[in-house]
Amino acid sequence: MNGSEIVDSKFITDGCGPSIACGSVVTEMVKGKTIEEAFRIEDKDILSVLDGLPEENLHCPVLAVNTLRAAMEDYKKKG
Repeated sequence: MNGSEIVDSKFITDGCGPSIACGSVVTEMVKGKTIEEAFRIEDKDILSVLDGLPEENLHCPVLAVNTLRAAMEDYKKKG
């Protein structure tokens, strides 16, 4: 964070290709946003960037958003 903006974001996963893609999209989407703005990112936003996913992988953007929110909650508790 730089002041109130997120300047860097990383993730680690041992998931499938679509999970990696969703995590990568999230890391790019949050840069330059405040935590409050990043909290408004939804799975449909990730799907839009990826131009959709096969039905069997629609849980991947949900997991990415849930992980992002958990990380931000953890950051807020430590701040």
